[in-house]
Amino acid sequence: MNNNRLTENGFTLLESLVVLSLASVLLTVLFTAVPPVYTHLAVRQKTEQLQKDIQLAQETAIAEHKRTKITFLPKEHKYKLQSAGRIVERSFDSLHITLVTLPESLEFNEKGHPNSGGKIQLKSAGFTYEITIYLGSGNVHAERK
Repeated sequence: MNNNRLTENGFTLLESLVVLSLASVLLTVLFTAVPPVYTHLAVRQKTEQLQKDIQLAQETAIAEHKRTKITFLPKEHKYKLQSAGRIVERSFDSLHITLVTLPESLEFNEKGHPNSGGKIQLKSAGFTYEITIYLGSGNVHAERK
């Protein structure tokens, strides 16, 4: 029985320490890279949500033959979508909304045409997205700057 114990091979203390140190270095790299990726993903999702809400306002105006309105409140980090007495309010605590050329109120008429076109910037932690609303067609385009 003692002969089996002498022939068994295991890891030495040095080999175990090398493996543990490599694992700790890899985990450190992983955890320092994750927060910026998460922040970028959150900003991108909020930008897409705003873009979809603008398109929803336009489609609702066409479908219900009633005016819809989006009111931007940059100081409060939120906006409101109003249609036929219904109000949808979205807030972005970590996101700064800047109305570059768009007025605080964007309205779509019964045919889905906006009352004005312009640009909105969304900024957070080094990431900037710009949403453009085209006058006439009401098309919405978002891009990262």
